[in-house]
Amino acid sequence: MPYPAAAQFLRTAIPDIIRAYQSALRAVRSPLATRKEAWPKCRDQAQAIVEDCVIALTGKQPPAPAEARRYSHLVGVDRATQGIAVAESVRAVDILWSAMQPAVRSAVQCEAAARRTAALLLISTVFRASSGSRLYAGAVGYGDAVPRLSEDVADENAGAEAAGETPVESPACAGLSQREKQVLERVARAMTNSQIARDLGIETATVKRHLNNIYAKLQADSRIDAINKAYGRR
Repeated sequence: MPYPAAAQFLRTAIPDIIRAYQSALRAVRSPLATRKEAWPKCRDQAQAIVEDCVIALTGKQPPAPAEARRYSHLVGVDRATQGIAVAESVRAVDILWSAMQPAVRSAVQCEAAARRTAALLLISTVFRASSGSRLYAGAVGYGDAVPRLSEDVADENAGAEAAGETPVESPACAGLSQREKQVLERVARAMTNSQIARDLGIETATVKRHLNNIYAKLQADSRIDAINKAYGRR
């Protein structure tokens, strides 16, 4: 059953939803919004999910999910490269749903009273299906990318160790504190944040804080980029 009035309202509200979504992500300091290289894909995913809800309200089927899954897989690979945890994507879905609520309530009110509950249920169902499919494909992409990135870094380090060498710091490292250098050295050995925390006897949250400082000082946008800039790798 189509809900044209609700569809029209929700469609016109998409820009406001995206702005509210971005503000909410920034409020919790999500890297999906605070990192300029991550936000465009995050925005595109959010807009696509809302548009799927709009299409369903018109009585049509959302586009075939294959293309959405392919794009989401690439997004997952990209986030792995940037060192953004899958948990951030999961949290972002909850934040998007919250950001949609004012518009969803108003959209549903555009329909006759007897149709509002069904319209709301349809939006909720499509949102879960659309976001869930994208989350799954993104997680697969993330999982595909992480071992490859780790192997690349580990191979470089193994070669240096076999030759009795240590990584040569670039001048960009001059601004790093001793602790930040220790964290970065372990990142270069493909250690996770939890492993780094255990190795250095600090909290995982402290590792994340050091990494954010490293990114800022090196003007890096991912773990791999930071390693490249710190040790002159290309």
